[in-house]
Amino acid sequence: MARIVLDAYAARSCPVKTLNAFDPTLDEPALDESLRESFQGGRDFRTEVLQRAAAHPAHVDVRGIEDPHERAAATVAALDSGAAAVIGAQLPVDESGHRRGGADMLVRVGSGYVPVKVKNYRIVEKQLGCRDLAHSSLEAPAATEVLPDLRFRAFRQGALLEVAHVWRMLESLGPAAAEPAAGIIGTDGADGEPRITWIRLDHRFLRTFSRTSPTGYKLRSALERYDHEHGFRVHVAEAALERTGVDDPPPPVRPIRVKECEWCAWWQLCRTRMDDDDLSLRISKTPLDVRELQTLASLGIATVSELAQADVDAILPDYLPLTAHREQSEQRLRKAAKRARMLAAGVPLEQVGEDRVGVPRSDVEVDLDIETAEGDRTYLWGVLVTDRRSGVQTYRSFAAFQNLTGDEEVELAADFARHLAELLDAHPGSLVFHYSDYETVHLRRLAERSGHPDLVALCERIDGCFVDLFTYVRDNFVAVDGLGLKVVASQGAGFRWRDEDPGGLNSQVWFATAAGAGSESERGSARTRVLEYNEDDVRATWAVREWLDSLDRGRRAAS
Repeated sequence: MARIVLDAYAARSCPVKTLNAFDPTLDEPALDESLRESFQGGRDFRTEVLQRAAAHPAHVDVRGIEDPHERAAATVAALDSGAAAVIGAQLPVDESGHRRGGADMLVRVGSGYVPVKVKNYRIVEKQLGCRDLAHSSLEAPAATEVLPDLRFRAFRQGALLEVAHVWRMLESLGPAAAEPAAGIIGTDGADGEPRITWIRLDHRFLRTFSRTSPTGYKLRSALERYDHEHGFRVHVAEAALERTGVDDPPPPVRPIRVKECEWCAWWQLCRTRMDDDDLSLRISKTPLDVRELQTLASLGIATVSELAQADVDAILPDYLPLTAHREQSEQRLRKAAKRARMLAAGVPLEQVGEDRVGVPRSDVEVDLDIETAEGDRTYLWGVLVTDRRSGVQTYRSFAAFQNLTGDEEVELAADFARHLAELLDAHPGSLVFHYSDYETVHLRRLAERSGHPDLVALCERIDGCFVDLFTYVRDNFVAVDGLGLKVVASQGAGFRWRDEDPGGLNSQVWFATAAGAGSESERGSARTRVLEYNEDDVRATWAVREWLDSLDRGRRAAS
């Protein structure tokens, strides 16, 4: 049998990929270049961080060695010499453990080493009283300090599985530190400065399914999660290698549509193996997870039609014990069943309950929407001011189409904050509407980071005059495609964006063109596109509010 060695990504990745990769009857598909480009931002961030780390004289940088065997030898030599850190580390293949790979950094802690990975996203969130994490700088990675009132975002556990993979390789090789730990460098460093956040790999905080626990779940550590997932994929690979294409038994895993499919080169093959009515294909917003879908399949429910016709109350006794790893498992199933019935009936958006929506209104209203560039820098604050007495509406933007520094981002936000504060002072009782908490989170984050008095002062007014329109929609509606602004404004209020392909991710591409295209005409066209998109977003929130009011008026007239 061919040897089985898996990289660090396999344990966090779809096991069907492992099945396909080791199936001798299949040819490996070519990688779509558009998929490769989708990861470019993460690679750029990683390169920037590692360049800074490599500048330290006590750190050994082996990234320039292209041959993996030579790089592994150089990594081992650096570890043997006691280097403070190895940048771009490659470890020798661990044949017995079925592992290959390396780490962005290996950092010496005591007499051994721990792995560090760079990730282009936030990895921590607030948790008062929590002292489980530590952090350090790139220049002195082993000099750690406790990171108070923050916890690791459990839904980012994929990164932990990657570093757990490298930790097991270090254990097998020999130079692992005395305690199992790892570092993740995310985008949530103070003042935009990258920091290493340190996590104990044996800390049990990940909620996972358990057949033996009375609650149906257990808290497990990253190492426990990794060992289970890695072991299962080794099993899948062994089963795949036995396939001949003739009278093969059913494979141990079947394709299920997940987020990863969007950039997986195997997707075109997997899609041909799925029913067009498959639940994972058709219910894409707040979807059921893989275990939930597998549980339904074991109960004979794998398609939208089957779930639409199912008696949810009847299947709950069998379903809930197998999905206790998810909070609100019953509510998630009922919502999925509701969406299945809507899909079957061709209804995209539906109001639930008999109560009025009751969105508050004011004589002068402000609709707010922001745009952020890659790295989460806010480069545009857009507002639509509506005087409901006269019917006059005015759009204004505060924008900087350039790659902002942290200080420049704060000054732009402060300009907006002063303008909004003056408007609120001139029109007491006015309300500021936004859709979800994205705008207020960024406003508070910038105020907290900078302490700028204008931002702090505006944040003090959030509880009194800011209204999250999404909360009213969420509490009163259900939709097949989720309750995002684009869905609700178009399918409910009948609003249309001027751009043929509106979306937040697309706007980041437009910003990159607006800030860095070679010609002024390209930059100008992209700027116009971004500004029109932002204006349409705030006009959409106005349209949704007007539509909700019309529904309330209709209910009053009917009662």
